[in-house]
Amino acid sequence: METQPTQTHYDEAIKHYTQAIELKPDFAIAYNNRGITYCDKGEIKHAIDDFNKAIELQPDYAKAYNNRGLAYRNKGDYDQAIADLNTAIKLNPQLAEAYNSRGLAYRSKGELDRAIQDYNRAIELSPNFAEPYNNRGVVYSSKGDYDHAIEDLNTAIDLKPQLAVPYGNRGVAYLQKGDYDHAIEDFDKAIQLKPDYADAYNNRGKAWLCLEEWEKAKSDLTIAQKKGVNIIKAFHNDYKSVSDFEEKNHVRLREDIATMLTPSKEVG
Repeated sequence: METQPTQTHYDEAIKHYTQAIELKPDFAIAYNNRGITYCDKGEIKHAIDDFNKAIELQPDYAKAYNNRGLAYRNKGDYDQAIADLNTAIKLNPQLAEAYNSRGLAYRSKGELDRAIQDYNRAIELSPNFAEPYNNRGVVYSSKGDYDHAIEDLNTAIDLKPQLAVPYGNRGVAYLQKGDYDHAIEDFDKAIQLKPDYADAYNNRGKAWLCLEEWEKAKSDLTIAQKKGVNIIKAFHNDYKSVSDFEEKNHVRLREDIATMLTPSKEVG
């Protein structure tokens, strides 16, 4: 099972890095590592402040530019993210992580072909680096190239079988391909590895809908909603309406589930 860091873990790590900085105020690595922890904790402003300081202390610190680029990407500032990742690559053209990170930023901008080019380069530099296989698989899925997506996600899983996310993403590829049994197997595994994986519950719910397993679908969608997924928005990202889903999947939703997936202004 994936180990999920808790708030306490993050706070303890930040405390230790802060102590290291107090003992050695010019310790760029400690600022960088504290920035990573702030980023993982979701405190993006504090993370960027720390990466700024790491770069100020060590202007050729490629990994700090990479990490600040990821923080800007998480903030939604994709152009600034790409600028930082360009700098990281210029400073260290062999840094596979920077190509992977820039691929994420390009994907967020909708520049899928450029994202794939960066993932290709990351894999070329580091063939055992699971994340770019996972990320390239996601892009192939979004382009409708499900076979290549599944191939990449198979590799990501072979390299890091303890990670839940590649199982979840491969499940999405199978779901979009119409292979519901394999999709459900992958969502089951993703949830086993990461019990709070809200998107996996939501996507497994969609698979159950296609199989007309109404109670299982309702249960998964309800759990996903309780875990923070806007199930109506997620559904309408894939389908224009309930009737669009029914037409494309050749099923008729049970009335209570159709209501669950319909914006309130359209009900009644």
